[in-house]
Amino acid sequence: MRTFLIAGAALLMAAAPAHAASTAPDAPTVELKPASVPRGADIAIPHLEGRVIVDGDTRIRVQGKVVHLLGTSGSAYVVHTSAKEGYAEGRAVRVRRDGSTRVLLRHVSAADLVVTQDGDQVVETRELPRTRTAVHVVSARTGKTVATRTFRGRMFSLDAAENRVLLSSWSPARTVWWNFASDATSVATRRTGGAADIAADRLGSYTGDPYDGGCYVVSSLRHPARTLWRSCSDRAVVFSPSGRRVATVGITDDGIGPGMVTVRRVKGGAALARYTSQWFGELRWESATALLLDTNGKRKAATIRCVLADCERASDLKPVPQY
Repeated sequence: MRTFLIAGAALLMAAAPAHAASTAPDAPTVELKPASVPRGADIAIPHLEGRVIVDGDTRIRVQGKVVHLLGTSGSAYVVHTSAKEGYAEGRAVRVRRDGSTRVLLRHVSAADLVVTQDGDQVVETRELPRTRTAVHVVSARTGKTVATRTFRGRMFSLDAAENRVLLSSWSPARTVWWNFASDATSVATRRTGGAADIAADRLGSYTGDPYDGGCYVVSSLRHPARTLWRSCSDRAVVFSPSGRRVATVGITDDGIGPGMVTVRRVKGGAALARYTSQWFGELRWESATALLLDTNGKRKAATIRCVLADCERASDLKPVPQY
């Protein structure tokens, strides 16, 4: 399950994040008003409905005022719970299908956590004095420490899988691999990463500070020097499981959430469809072609499923969240 919290990305970009890319003239633009979109099938992947984990017929209520679903781990789920809105410090918790829980990490922010794609570990990044970052890997089953390492600079994690973490920083600008089993490191690129998906073999990175002329490059993770698409107006948010499509927003969009999302081909960046609303929250690919958009209108909000211009509501209506 690949998700992207747009507000979390804005935190990572605070030190620097691009312009609105050219779109194919025939790419449809769909205005999404949640109350006007017809109801379709429920969301097919694990997700949250308030503080309830929903996975098919499974429904598990999670204790905590604010809950973020970070990923799955075998038949269990990894969530972050906190007492305050936003990305306040709280706990990373393993939640089993019977509702029992195990605390994995304490005093951590959801924005600083990544669950490995196999669900075996949770990766935490934490700022240290003298511009350093501690990266802490724990078992997603027991919470026991698997590995730790300190890096120079303010690092953040982009993705993790198969005993490897992909980390990046703005100063110095770099994206690096850390194999936490062997403790070996290697540089993927001298650019700052913005989005990545190891399974899809995709990396999005900045050529420089987008507030000062920097642009955005999408490439293969295995061959980051080979540009698949370049833009000085858009940035990638989340890649489809196949790696063939990507959801993008404006390169400098931050704050509560963007008002437009574009689906593009990764190779060449051609726009396939654009969606507009008051603002969008979390974006997730439900399949290789179906994008789930947490959509906020003037009064009502819902998760909407779009396969290009064909859109339907995948959740019940609810009030727009107040921040």
